[in-house]
Amino acid sequence: MEKLIDELKSQKIALTERAAALRAENRGDEAVFCTVRANVYDICATVCGVHMKKGGPAAFGAMLERFKNEWGAALENAKKQNDAKKICVEETKLDALADVSARFAAAGCE
Repeated sequence: MEKLIDELKSQKIALTERAAALRAENRGDEAVFCTVRANVYDICATVCGVHMKKGGPAAFGAMLERFKNEWGAALENAKKQNDAKKICVEETKLDALADVSARFAAAGCE
């Protein structure tokens, strides 16, 4: 699990740097989405560390499922409200979460 946490932290750092570069190029909208993805990786790395100490891989897997459900509900709500910005943000969060889940599965931790 330490390898997974390191991967998530590395992704967060890379995305944070990319967001800064995009802002420097006056590409603020793209930077926002990099920042959103970076935040998901950061949250998941933190949660992974905590849950691995308290409940092991099953607890972390349950938390990933909770995030998926909550962010999926937020996406559906944004769609009902026709909030294009919120839709894009929630889709970005779910996409990053899918990557985290795939990494979790690949690490054999499901």
